[in-house]
Amino acid sequence: MSEFLASTSASGLAAASMESWSGMALLGVLGFVLGFALNHGSICTVIATRELVSEKMPARFIALVECAVWAALVYAIFEVSPTMHQGWSPLGYLVPAAILFGLGTYVNGACVFGSVGHFGNGEIDFGFAFLGIFAVAYVESLLGLLPDQPPISSSLPLGPVLLALALLAILALRLGVSLKSETNFRRLTLSIGATGITFTILAVFAPGFTITSSVGSIISIPVAGAVISVCMFGGSLVSARLRKRRFVLKWPTIRTIARRALGGVLMGLGSLLIPGGNDTLLMIGFPMGAWQAALAYVLFVATLAVLIAKFGSMARSWS
Repeated sequence: MSEFLASTSASGLAAASMESWSGMALLGVLGFVLGFALNHGSICTVIATRELVSEKMPARFIALVECAVWAALVYAIFEVSPTMHQGWSPLGYLVPAAILFGLGTYVNGACVFGSVGHFGNGEIDFGFAFLGIFAVAYVESLLGLLPDQPPISSSLPLGPVLLALALLAILALRLGVSLKSETNFRRLTLSIGATGITFTILAVFAPGFTITSSVGSIISIPVAGAVISVCMFGGSLVSARLRKRRFVLKWPTIRTIARRALGGVLMGLGSLLIPGGNDTLLMIGFPMGAWQAALAYVLFVATLAVLIAKFGSMARSWS
């Protein structure tokens, strides 16, 4: 298995097979399921943090950690090491970048996970957050402001058996805390599992892909990035349509457009300097056991929690 993926992940499906209809179809299906799951489960760090801070409900936050364990388990099954497309930045960049990313998610009202879900609900103003992220990535690619850092990878600190046991323990913990709240345990479990699995397979088959760079990846992996992005947003739209039995576009105001775009720019700057957003930290950094990922994620969530505690948040689960 490791020999097969070594040829397919780095140069196979990401290069040769990318040109085939079957390879594109696979990426499209994976992107669709990922978008569907994000909307179906209202998966968003802002929602999870608000529930934890304002309502003392930790279930969704536990589910985010669960998602990282799902990702690690898929890496273990495929016998592939998690790989960062670019190496971690020094602390002088990493710390302010994580805080900046937290500020950006608060301004935007959703993290990258949640922005995909909101877009599916017809809140098309969240698309401007991705345009902000894309603008930052595009300007950096033109000017080359940051030095290129070689990719880094690391073997998993735990094997598949221990990861499976950890996953069961987290599921039991979340079930216990969910019994005291209105959290839909089954819906969230299925959505988190689908998110962790599909994201990781995409990261293996299309190196360089993350949701943070889903529009930015159109620069680095043009065809694959476009296919995954379109199908991901399409999956979110279909999920909302099936759940609501109808679809209503919510036309943005100038104020909401400006807010999402500003949030996207701040998120883009933060993810550029870390490098990576909350999806990269959870789904690649955590499985590889990187202390940089743990530090950046703690700072990001802490910034978000402080802002929510002081100014409040309108973020709410929709499923």
